[in-house]
Parts: sequence; C-alpha cells; structure tokens
Amino acid sequence: MSGNERIINRTAQRRKRNRRKKLIVRACFGGIFLLVGVVIVLTMFFNINEITVTGDTIYAPDEIINASEVNVGDNLIFVSKKKINNNITETLPYVGAVKVKRHLPTGIEFVVTKTDAVYAVAQNGYFTLLNEKGKVLEAETEFIGENITLLNLGNIISANVGKNIELETENALDKLIEIQEACNNCGLKDITAVDLSDIYNIKLTYQGRIILELGETNRANLEKKLALGAKAIEHQNAENELYRGTINLTVDGKGFLSEETTTTETTTLPESTTEPVSESVTAESTTKKAA
Repeated sequence: MSGNERIINRTAQRRKRNRRKKLIVRACFGGIFLLVGVVIVLTMFFNINEITVTGDTIYAPDEIINASEVNVGDNLIFVSKKKINNNITETLPYVGAVKVKRHLPTGIEFVVTKTDAVYAVAQNGYFTLLNEKGKVLEAETEFIGENITLLNLGNIISANVGKNIELETENALDKLIEIQEACNNCGLKDITAVDLSDIYNIKLTYQGRIILELGETNRANLEKKLALGAKAIEHQNAENELYRGTINLTVDGKGFLSEETTTTETTTLPESTTEPVSESVTAESTTKKAA
C-alpha cells in the first residue's frame, strides 16, 4: 500500500469514528430529552384528584386516607403501594392489609381488609390483644372479647400497637402460626390457651379443662400430635363432656391420659392415671381410665 493510500485509509477510519461518536451523542441527548418529556407528562397529567376507600373496615374513610399520607395533588404514578400499606396498617391496627389500585389518569383506591383480635397476652394486670399473625391491636386493655385464646409467650421485648409483638423466645410467633394451621387442618377447635414460654415444652388447653402437652414439635409431627389429641378429646367428650385432665403427646405416635381428680373441697390432687395411647389402638383404649 502506498503512502497516499495509507493516508486515505486513515482519513476514512477517522471519519467513521467521528460519525459513530456523533450518533452516540445524538442518541444520548435523544434519550435524555425523551426521559424529560415522559417525566413532564407524568407530572402534569397524572396528579391525584380523587381518593376512594372500599372494603371491610371499622374506620372512617377520612381516617384511612389521612393514615395513608397520600394527598390530592400527589403524583399517581410515583406513590409507593408498600408505603401506603405500611402507613395504614401501622397507624390503624385493625386494618389487616391494604390493596392499592391506580385508576388512571387521576384516581386511586384503597381496598381495605380488616383484622380481628384472636389472642390475648396477660401482663401486669392488663391484656395485650393480637391478631392471628402476632400484630398488636390493643395494649393495656382490661377486657377481652369472646373466643379469644390466651397466650403465654414468655418475656416480651416490646408490644407496640400496629406492629408485631417482639419476644425473647426466638421463633415463638412462627411456631404459633404453625400451631394455628395444624389445628385448622385436623379440625381441633376451642383451644382456649397456648403456652409457648418454652418452645421445647409447648402446651395447649382445650375449653379450659384439657391440657395437651406437645413437648418439642416440628412441621412433620405437629399435625399428627394434634390429630391424636383431637381423637382422644372427641372420645372423652362422648363419655363425659366435663372431663378434666391432661393428654401427654410428647412422644411421637403415642398419648398418655391423666385425669384430674379433686377432693370434696375441690382441691386439685396430683393423683392421676397415665394409660399409654398409640395411633394404632382403638378409641376405646385411647380414653381408658383407671378404675
């Protein structure tokens, strides 16, 4: 290649590089202008002018709107659904969840789901009410409603209304939810108390008169233990609906009945029967009592 040819070739390559640079610069400026245009359009044409509240709630719509911290004039596109849900559920504890719906171009809707008190924790002469997930609904109340299960959760770190209760016992709330699901799955109802103060020695109380000692549990054996306990309770109720006692379910696949006995002064005595029960035996042998 001659000297002139080399010069011509280098010149052509420089021109190509310059054209590429110009195209890149133009594309960048075009992208910036497009982005600015989109932001301007969103800002100018998607401002909220209507906020509606629907769903099941004990609160007035104005209370929910105020708790959301969303105002008329805010941009519809840029509001955070997660923040709205957190603001409302923490400020108004009896709101369980909020679904946020954008109605373009200027409307927003909060679909509210309520939550109810399921558990009560006694502390210092008062009760703290919790929903099924451990969220604090009320603190330091003197009264609890019907069908509320009493909890013993051990030491409480904090119980702030609108937030989940914080406990010293690790994973106690997760275990409580597991127990609730297992009871539902095996049809065990009327649990009036749950003792989770010792995660390795869990106890449930049925109708305030029959204690189910579960011991240490996991997802694999929890439902089986409760199903065996429910079977024993069903048979005991058929024989005597006022039966009081304990069903020890700490050994997988087995149960041990201990009937509570009292003197004429109705003082509870430690004497009891401890007939073993296994999953393979009949209901009659499961609930056999000592003579």
